[in-house]
Amino acid sequence: MMTTAVEPTEDIAALPAAVRWRRALAALSRILAHPEETERVLEFTTYANAGGGQQRMAFFYGDPRSRRLYDEHRALDSHTIDLDELVKLPADTLGHAYASFMKQNGLTPDVFDGTPKHFHEPRAAYLVQRVRQSHDLWHVVTNAKTDPAGEIALQAFTFAQLRAPSAGILAALGTLRTIRYSRQILRDVRELYRLGLAADNLAVFPWEDHWATPLAEVRRLLGIPAQPRAIGGYTADLLAA
Repeated sequence: MMTTAVEPTEDIAALPAAVRWRRALAALSRILAHPEETERVLEFTTYANAGGGQQRMAFFYGDPRSRRLYDEHRALDSHTIDLDELVKLPADTLGHAYASFMKQNGLTPDVFDGTPKHFHEPRAAYLVQRVRQSHDLWHVVTNAKTDPAGEIALQAFTFAQLRAPSAGILAALGTLRTIRYSRQILRDVRELYRLGLAADNLAVFPWEDHWATPLAEVRRLLGIPAQPRAIGGYTADLLAA
């Protein structure tokens, strides 16, 4: 569960690499010391990923599906999503599964309302926002839980999909921290990393066109098993002890 962070308004992509990484590592140090400060994850990813933005933009906008999302100003936020309505859909649909996931975990789609202020190039800002807004849907289709193990494994999946440095670093450090408590994390991270390599590009998927589509069918479209095993769900109490 991520709390709202106060984001910088300067153009992060224009900062020298040394400045970006100094700030990224400061945020990472804070995350390691105080894992409950989830807003620091957003700060870390903002600075760590800015350097490779041009390559990720070329990859994202090279797909006609993403150009359609951008041209139509698609958003997954509190202005476009009504969880109370989605949960009324049949139990086997994507919309019902997503709304149930959000409600069960005390999450709302308004966390990422509005566009990021730290990227002055509109297409870059949209890419960052689309990935952030669809994060919880990635949980749903991969069946990754929201405890630390589930989040770490999903970071491995994200790294395989997007090659975002922050995802690789968080997956690696999270695995090293968690393995002291459970070796299951190795299986989970390896499995989701491989799945991320094999699956279609989730970042360009038009989720809002498929609320009424059976979840198993959505997974098939994405190259994900129809009934993936649960990933994570065993570390919340271990790491809090």
